Amino acid sequence: MRLLHTEESHTGNFEIIEFTDDRIPPYAILSHTWEGEEVTFQDMHADQLHTRQKKGYSKIQRCCHLAKTEGFEYVWIDSCCIDKTSSAELSEAINSMYRWYQDAEVCYAYLADVPSKEFKESRWFTRGWTLQELIAPRKITFLDENWKELGNKADLQQAICECTRIPIGVLSGDEDIESFSIAQRMSWAAERVTTRVEDRAYSLLGIFGVNIPLIYGERETAFIRLQEEIMRISDDHSLFAWTSADNRGGLLATSPAAFIGSHNIVRFNPFDPFNAPFAGTSTGINLTVRFMGIGPRGLGLAILHCKEEGEGERLIALYVRDSEFLTMERFERVCSEGFNQLDLRKYRPSQYPMRQMIIRAGRLARHRKSKGCGKCDGITPEIYSDAKLMTLMEFENPSALLQAAERGLEDIVWLLLTRSDVEGDCRGPGGLTPLMHASRNGHETIAKMLVARRDVIADSTDDEGRTPLWWAAEAGHEAIVKMLVEKGIAIEGRDRDGWTPLTIASKNGHEGTVGLLLDKGVAIEEQDLRGGTLLSAAVWRGRPSPGARGAISCCATGGTASR
Repeated sequence: MRLLHTEESHTGNFEIIEFTDDRIPPYAILSHTWEGEEVTFQDMHADQLHTRQKKGYSKIQRCCHLAKTEGFEYVWIDSCCIDKTSSAELSEAINSMYRWYQDAEVCYAYLADVPSKEFKESRWFTRGWTLQELIAPRKITFLDENWKELGNKADLQQAICECTRIPIGVLSGDEDIESFSIAQRMSWAAERVTTRVEDRAYSLLGIFGVNIPLIYGERETAFIRLQEEIMRISDDHSLFAWTSADNRGGLLATSPAAFIGSHNIVRFNPFDPFNAPFAGTSTGINLTVRFMGIGPRGLGLAILHCKEEGEGERLIALYVRDSEFLTMERFERVCSEGFNQLDLRKYRPSQYPMRQMIIRAGRLARHRKSKGCGKCDGITPEIYSDAKLMTLMEFENPSALLQAAERGLEDIVWLLLTRSDVEGDCRGPGGLTPLMHASRNGHETIAKMLVARRDVIADSTDDEGRTPLWWAAEAGHEAIVKMLVEKGIAIEGRDRDGWTPLTIASKNGHEGTVGLLLDKGVAIEEQDLRGGTLLSAAVWRGRPSPGARGAISCCATGGTASR
């Protein structure tokens, strides 16, 4: 750490001295907003006549004089104690800055525009870097443009609280900053600005006790990286409790400004003593939360373990949409300029079970947005009313899933599957399961929903020994056959009459299905229960139809020659 000696040398210069960590003497520290002609580290080692003529030199003189008057031999000033031409040194300094302000004996906060402006209107309260410089030091002396004392942090804490919304307990040091939620701490920076976009993130490293490399030029990605680093050390769901039309970061905000309305959001977990950890991946954020379906096309709520203080037990819930075939594995945040405050007492516990999900990462690359992009207007009409939701859930109908799967009602099937008390592999007349109904009737999306579930046995059999693959092959639903085969389901199982998926597809003339199965290695020479081969089964019961003749040809050529 470099410090500036407050005593001028015999040549009239202020000497910069470097100290190892174990030998740092007591020091004062300056907090200020940068103006034109600040004195740099290089200036302090260059022609002093030129350096003294710079506008910022008087700031160094006045600060050193004040520190010396108060008994300090050394002072730290960011403009001239950091060699900003060294990226390694700059990175180390920024990652250490909160601690340097915290360890200082006193911080001089120089408000260069007061009394021209009211104290609370000073530019100093609007800058990103001065947030940590306000919170970290134990003692702060505020100075006006003439370096006259305005008061200290203790005297002015009420006024500071009013213009920053930082709680008095934080300003006084009576409350540990770690006791406040991530959303609350982010909100303190929401209205602050920095010259470089990246510094909106880098100026918050100390507030959250994390370190990240500095990469200037990455713009909003710096703030994304900050949040990813916070996720590594915290399970606080309020990190996701932001609102902004800019959802390019997916579940993560692109700027502290997204937390402007989050100053009252606190951690709250009425369910379990601990939150499940979450982690960032290349495709999104993997987390385990309670989830409730509330609308068509996979619209639901990811329920966070946080709430607004003073709002009872109404949990904050984010609007998300099941983004891949409605399988409840990958979601994307939608309607990000708002969230729901959910009173769970209005719903059955089975409606909001714990679910592990990946919420997709956004793309930060800027592009022209279409008109209305990011608005809730297209989602609000889709949300089911509580009364309609109860009707669609059909809590008193044990066959609801079977009936919806048979009829191809995708939204209803998805909604029913969000419940924890619905069995995905339930059975109806004849031992048919929802997957068998979907496969038999060609409802591909529903079949994908069901296959994705852990409680669904994809190669289970009905009372006649027929599997979902058998039913799909019998009807010639190639997309479902292909999907089931690619899931590794056994393709040569027989029903009670000896029919396999291949023979029943061949009998019914489904040439494409036959080809799919043959390509997967079904043995044409294998005998059925009557001793015939799979090829002979294709001409069972008389003259085949034109479609069946194509299937026979397909069998004879091994699947690919005739296609």
